[in-house]
Amino acid sequence: MPNYPYPQVPRFETDALGIHTSYYEMGVRNGRPIILLHGMSTSADSFRETMHELADDHWLIAPDIPGFGYTASTTPYNFPHLVEWLAAFCEVLHLPPVSLLGHSFGGTLAVTYAVDYPEQVEKLLLMAPAVLSSGSYPEFVKRIGVGLGLIDLGSAVSQSKLWVRRQIKTPFYNPELIDESVWDRRLADYELARQSADVLKASAFHDLRPSLSNLHHEICMVWGENDGVVPPSDADVLAEQFPNSQTHILPECGHAPMLEKQVEVQGIARQFLK
Repeated sequence: MPNYPYPQVPRFETDALGIHTSYYEMGVRNGRPIILLHGMSTSADSFRETMHELADDHWLIAPDIPGFGYTASTTPYNFPHLVEWLAAFCEVLHLPPVSLLGHSFGGTLAVTYAVDYPEQVEKLLLMAPAVLSSGSYPEFVKRIGVGLGLIDLGSAVSQSKLWVRRQIKTPFYNPELIDESVWDRRLADYELARQSADVLKASAFHDLRPSLSNLHHEICMVWGENDGVVPPSDADVLAEQFPNSQTHILPECGHAPMLEKQVEVQGIARQFLK
């Protein structure tokens, strides 16, 4: 069973590509780091449970992506710029080739980084990656609620925290099973999310499909069967493109498998990343 309440993971700060960058670090410095990349409108704190549970065996580093959490905003906001930020972040920490665990938007960033810096990546663990979102724009945007005003997250939070608290539960299959402390953290993430609109614009015009078959890394994909944000049918399309991949579809699970199916996801991660 999950060990709530989970304490905050130790947080550090550095500069990467001239961007003031906040990151969390935990675990065993065994020379094989794992970089965890969060989704849109969240922060690296979304991996708090994962980091605590995997820290006994792994070296885990989770940066706040620019424009989220405690990392500074940046411009231009596109994937080439974010990839260079991530490369600079790994360089400033003197990291060897890394494994990447990416969720949603963070999964897209992980795949893009692996395409551009294949020698710097060992494995990819992707949770509901929004890799194919450009092909479904603007339907993708509509599904995650931009039409409801979530694109202006700071304004929405200031107007009605109760309304936002309801909205942050919609990607989950059964939010009643999630510990109440998680919602307080998610609300804090929304208050710090400043570049969600830029993520949507960047994703809409970032077509990775021509490059996917060039990836020969070991890839593991995890998807919630009931994901209403990034459709689990994307897993079949991606599996055809990735020559060296495995897929896990988790029942009764929405868009955040690391929170809704913690035991299952942690087991998959241990097996794949060992």
